[in-house]
Amino acid sequence: MSSDDDEKGWVLPSQIPFDELKGYALEECLFWLIDGMGARDIAWRLGGVGSGAADGGRDLEARFYVPDVDGQMIARRWWVECKGRTGTLEADAVKVACNNVVGDGNVDCLVIATNTTFTNPTRDWVEKWQERFPRPQILLWDRTSLERMLSQQPATVLRLFEGGLSSSGYVRALRDRFWNLLEYSSIERLKRVWIERDHLDLGVMERFALIANEFAHGSIDERPWAGACKPEEVLQTFQYGMFNLVYLYTRIMKTGVDQGPVVRTLAYLLLATVRDFHPDLILEIFKVTLRTDNDEPMPIEGVEFFVMPILDSLRSDLQLVCSSDCGRFSRDDSLKYWEDCDPFQSYWSRFGTRGKSPKSGDGAYHRLERTTEPCRIGFDIGDGGGCPLYQVQPEVGALDIFLSKIAHVVRARAPGRRNRRERPGAEDRS
Repeated sequence: MSSDDDEKGWVLPSQIPFDELKGYALEECLFWLIDGMGARDIAWRLGGVGSGAADGGRDLEARFYVPDVDGQMIARRWWVECKGRTGTLEADAVKVACNNVVGDGNVDCLVIATNTTFTNPTRDWVEKWQERFPRPQILLWDRTSLERMLSQQPATVLRLFEGGLSSSGYVRALRDRFWNLLEYSSIERLKRVWIERDHLDLGVMERFALIANEFAHGSIDERPWAGACKPEEVLQTFQYGMFNLVYLYTRIMKTGVDQGPVVRTLAYLLLATVRDFHPDLILEIFKVTLRTDNDEPMPIEGVEFFVMPILDSLRSDLQLVCSSDCGRFSRDDSLKYWEDCDPFQSYWSRFGTRGKSPKSGDGAYHRLERTTEPCRIGFDIGDGGGCPLYQVQPEVGALDIFLSKIAHVVRARAPGRRNRRERPGAEDRS
């Protein structure tokens, strides 16, 4: 299938309410459409609440920066007139718009957009008018034109008419919103993409964005994306996430969003990778991806800043879930960290003046370990020894030990795969 066919498949035109796209709704559609085309300094000249009147001859004004013959970037000033109609747009509306703009010598392009159509005589009139007035350029965007341009911008369709996207278009929009804006999408659409996953083209960017969206909504348990793809695809997605780790953290700090979904996504992908590949491969990925702009190894402090939240997330999760059914521990101890206050006790606090006391964020809890009991997953623990998951710390200088321990846990606990890939020297799975 060609790329043009792919783009057409992103949008379901029948689900875009073109007949209702008038007034404010049409102006909003054009605002985000030209924003997606790369417009800058967009001004929405609303003349009144919901009316768009008294707008000085244009509903939207923007600048597009394009190179001139010398390669220098110059600004081209655009006006956009939105004409929502029930039937074909009348010729007089077009003529008035053209005659209004010709009085302003600073305008380079006038767009006249309608949710319906232009008549052939109207198009002929514009061509003759353009011969007399080469500047500004006149562009007529009708329903067909809008449909074609929206098909190339699924993120815009998602913002305005979510039902107008096919599943492939939704995946594209979800990907763009995550990687460009660190925004997340609705859980209902995630469910739909999961159901249709075998018929969708999912690459590393899409898969990473889907997993991050799942964690933003709570957990990955209902739709285990890493478990539903090949080991090589898991590895590639983890590598891509690590190569973009600095970018993601920069965006997180700039936008102020919660880093939790991204950290948990990378922790999940790391664990899914060591399920099928030797832990040494993770160390190699860290060495290749965690480098400075001068392509030198990142200082230890930098590595700890980026990597430790991921490893700490893995360690705390595995300590709790692996010990929950192990004879060496009390299940009640394992659940203390995750348990919330009784909702019957906390409900009425929402009507008080102080609210419910927040849960401690230090991750501390008491545990009792029966050191005479065997390890449930086969760790070789001597008499009186402690659980390796509690003994081994994820320190940058000893990551190989930590990674080998978590690899043993996931291989013993997770459902088995066929044709597991490993580098030489890996431990046998028992």
